[in-house]
Amino acid sequence: MRDGLLALVPIIGIIGVVTGALLQAFFYRKNQKAHHLSELQNSAYSDFLNAASKIAVAQRNNHRNLVTDELSNLADAKSRICVYGDSNVVNHLASFLREGGTLQTEQEILSFTRLCLEIRKSVGMEDKGLISSDISQLLFSVDVKNIKTPSK
Repeated sequence: MRDGLLALVPIIGIIGVVTGALLQAFFYRKNQKAHHLSELQNSAYSDFLNAASKIAVAQRNNHRNLVTDELSNLADAKSRICVYGDSNVVNHLASFLREGGTLQTEQEILSFTRLCLEIRKSVGMEDKGLISSDISQLLFSVDVKNIKTPSK
């Protein structure tokens, strides 16, 4: 009986090592998948913001050729947001586009500002104390006053 127990000890050790290795591999793959999705989201968000900003500046300066060039980048970023983006970001992006999506009116600026705040939230940024007029000032040098950014 004692010989049986001695033979069982290495088997239990091997089972423990194999189980630990399998669990480690499982959690590593799960973490890598989440990390890759996060990278894809961040890339889509930043590419969208970059293209939208370039288009807005080019429109104000009457650089039609730059607008045309950036529209393909904007379309690419929007499609990646649709695929990889957080559902709330997709909803806010659609709202911005329904408003006109040109950043020419106060309503469009507010909608874009809400989209930026939602992107911040989706990547884990806390927005305590951050107000829409600060965002609009940073992005557009325009203070949208007396209008609190609604949260959905």
